[in-house]
Amino acid sequence: MVVTSGSGAVAQQFTVRSPDHVDLAVWVDGEGPPLVLVHGSIQDHSISAALVAELRADFTTYAMDRRGFGASGDGPVYSLEREFADVATVVDAVADRTGHPVVLWGHSFGAGCAMGAAVLTRNVSHLVLYEPGLGLAYPAGWIDRAEKVVADGDFEAAIVMVLRDLLEFTDEQIAERRSEPAWAGRVATAPTVVREARAEQRWSYRHGMLDGIVAPTLMLAGSQSPPAVREATNAALTAIPSARTRVLVGHAHVAHRTDPAMVAAIIRDFALS
Repeated sequence: MVVTSGSGAVAQQFTVRSPDHVDLAVWVDGEGPPLVLVHGSIQDHSISAALVAELRADFTTYAMDRRGFGASGDGPVYSLEREFADVATVVDAVADRTGHPVVLWGHSFGAGCAMGAAVLTRNVSHLVLYEPGLGLAYPAGWIDRAEKVVADGDFEAAIVMVLRDLLEFTDEQIAERRSEPAWAGRVATAPTVVREARAEQRWSYRHGMLDGIVAPTLMLAGSQSPPAVREATNAALTAIPSARTRVLVGHAHVAHRTDPAMVAAIIRDFALS
């Protein structure tokens, strides 16, 4: 499939079949060494459009839709391990197509998925993780409240709960998100909120579980991110051997959207130098 983006750039899309037979959509753009992007919660691959625009001159980007998002399918059984396997399968498919190991980028929940995938494949040349959410401490009762809101069919309220309660967005920031064309797509992802929240909260790092990550790893952390997000990021940093960190001063959890040129420059310097 060939798709023309709003910028006029031509992107291609292909499908990878997961180990449990879920079709995963992968969107291709740019020219250069391969870079796989894994999006976070309440958003599909298109959330990375601004970052892709900054990277396409130096990388061929492969932005996947995780299971349950965008053009990808979903399965009857959900687990973090299936998410890890999904990303690893996409990485291996891209490596097979290009003949090269890939740079693997993940944001938030997607960073956790990328982190788990990096244990399963040797086709990752560099790993860039922006605030993995695995082990995130949720406010007491929040997940049960979100589950009820979703069950009642108020999908928009569930998305607002994520932005307000977890990411500490202001009313003005939430109103800005609501005005964006992508808002309807965000609202449509509400059924995935609870399963991902439960998976994150139940996660714990066991000694040595990430020792299989051999790729050079860079952890990005916003200086203005909420305390719970910073704590989860620090736990991931401690668990990955030889990982180094880069603090994004003045930024919070979404610098790849608010300053994509800066984030792209960091990725470029880390992966190509």
